[in-house]
Amino acid sequence: MPALYDTFLVQEPLRQDPFAVTHNPSDVTTLLEVYKQSSEYFTERDRRRAVERLQYELGLLHIQGGQWRKALSILRRLWEDVRWRTDGWWSLLQVLAEAVKDCARRCGDWETIVQVEWELMSDCFSTTTLGKTYDLARCLEGAEGLDASPKVVRRENQFPSPLSLTAAFGAAQGNVGEVLPMQIMISSHSHQTTAPLALSRIVMSFDGGLKDVCIEHKPEPETPSGAEGIMVYDISLNPSVSDDASSPTSTARSSNCLYGVCDLTLRPGKRKAISFNVIPRDSGTVRVTSIVSSIHIAPWTLDFVVSEAKYLSQEDILMKNKRGLSRRHAGNRGSNEIRIYPKPPKLRIGLPTLKKEYLTDETVVLDVEIANEEDDDAEVTLECQFLGQADDVPTLTWVQETTSHDPLSNHKNQITSRLKLGCLEKGGSRTRQARFVAKRLPTETVLEIKASYNLLSEPDTSISKVFVQEVIIDRPFEANYDLKPCIDTDPWPSYFSFPAGFDDDHPAQGLRQVWQTTARLASFAPEPLVIESLALELLHVQEGAICDVSTNNIFDSTAETMIAPNDFYESKIRVTSQKKDLDDRRSTAIKFQLRVRWRRQSTTSSSATTIVPAPDLTIPFGEPRVLASTDALEGNEDTDIIPLSYTIENPSTHVLNFDISMETSDEFAFSGPKSGSVNLVP
Repeated sequence: MPALYDTFLVQEPLRQDPFAVTHNPSDVTTLLEVYKQSSEYFTERDRRRAVERLQYELGLLHIQGGQWRKALSILRRLWEDVRWRTDGWWSLLQVLAEAVKDCARRCGDWETIVQVEWELMSDCFSTTTLGKTYDLARCLEGAEGLDASPKVVRRENQFPSPLSLTAAFGAAQGNVGEVLPMQIMISSHSHQTTAPLALSRIVMSFDGGLKDVCIEHKPEPETPSGAEGIMVYDISLNPSVSDDASSPTSTARSSNCLYGVCDLTLRPGKRKAISFNVIPRDSGTVRVTSIVSSIHIAPWTLDFVVSEAKYLSQEDILMKNKRGLSRRHAGNRGSNEIRIYPKPPKLRIGLPTLKKEYLTDETVVLDVEIANEEDDDAEVTLECQFLGQADDVPTLTWVQETTSHDPLSNHKNQITSRLKLGCLEKGGSRTRQARFVAKRLPTETVLEIKASYNLLSEPDTSISKVFVQEVIIDRPFEANYDLKPCIDTDPWPSYFSFPAGFDDDHPAQGLRQVWQTTARLASFAPEPLVIESLALELLHVQEGAICDVSTNNIFDSTAETMIAPNDFYESKIRVTSQKKDLDDRRSTAIKFQLRVRWRRQSTTSSSATTIVPAPDLTIPFGEPRVLASTDALEGNEDTDIIPLSYTIENPSTHVLNFDISMETSDEFAFSGPKSGSVNLVP
């Protein structure tokens, strides 16, 4: 008869203490099935902490049963994915890590031992919790069956580490060929009881125009650190490392790497700042892509890789001074990224004779001065151009030099002129003249002078300097016009005389009228100008009439007619218009322009001709005119009596009656009839 047990007060031994069971296979199998069902149950309900606890207990169950490889498989996977790190459960995580390390040692998994030891050295854990100390150099003592050169790689974003590496550029921007300061900061985050970390080398890689930097370990006598536990080193980089570098890998050299040496031994809680200079060779954006620190403890090597920007960035750069250490902000774009610009040229370009503004139609000669402020002689080629559409910008040429236009250029909106200046010695300067004729329309254009050169010491490196200057071209003159009628002293044609007909001597037989156009020329130039000549040019006369223009005042070629800025110059021009047909009474439209020949005051200035536009003139042939004229009395030039003559013209085809009346006043008196009437035939 089977024994009956009352279990409502006391559970079975397997359920009371699962880890106190015997090695009875049936008990272990039952317990594993319980853990499996429990894990599936909590996994379906997203109870991850409960699942992690069950995995931990399952690993301990395998350890109790001596199944080390099964325990290592479960506990290592749990150690890599557990949430206890983000929750800050460092004590529990330390117990788990010790169990993983114990299983790895019994299974000969030396890579896992090094990885766990690396994390346990971090100051996140307490050495008093389990009463243990950690030493990376001794974690594999007595290990057997190691590979020839096992290598372990850890990254900064995987687990807490006892080491951090940051980098910073010492400037906000750099230039090709110029020294650029940099700094690497090594910080220890290990327990105070752990042994110092001795790095074998540090390799920093870049994306951009910089070579990789490799810093080898070279032991030095220990020096006291600063008040903040920081030691600052200034090292120099060379294409090859010295023979006394202690790195076991220092025999392998790369031509794309710069080498330096420094003491890379780091004690717990200390920091080391390593400063050095690099020289960019290409322009563009340069960023630090990774920093790899290697720890070599024969026969294995641990590489700690930092590649994410948030872990590489460094806020401040430490520098030595007389008072100790000083801090400088690394910049706003990120300390591990910098913009490299092309090498700044030291060739100076100037326009010493440039005026504030130039005038339309004038010929301009510019003095272009080139000064070599480089440290070596330079072969210089100059190129000048006005930026803009080819029809709108002046054409630029060099004075007394051979000018060549590049036939291969497809930029139709650029007119260029090249000049080979030749070798310009160090500290020397030369002046060349460029000439252009300003367009007829005012404009604001941009003059670009580009100097392409290479130093004799660096013939393969091309350097360019671009000088840009705004050039203002404005109108020198503007004019307004007054049209007044004048008396024609010649008799008009008569209806009662037969016309002689059209020929070269008599091209027109119609009515003739004389008008006076007064042109008031205003100067808007910034300096006084010399007017050499002024003429009214006819452009078009409406069909059915002829026109003749004559200038009343003639310029004296021996005397200079000066016009000051914002001043006026007046010229009276006589216009005689005549109809070809006597019966034609239509108004006549005349198009004309004012041609002004002028120059600046300087005797070296050349003359320029400017066309001042004028409005169209309309001659009303069919309207009557009343004209007044005065003539001095013969033999009585000193008398106050002035004869006033009125001339009435009737160009119409009708008989017109004119009523004439004179009104006297205190200022005006005359003799003769006060009113009258005049009948005027056509």
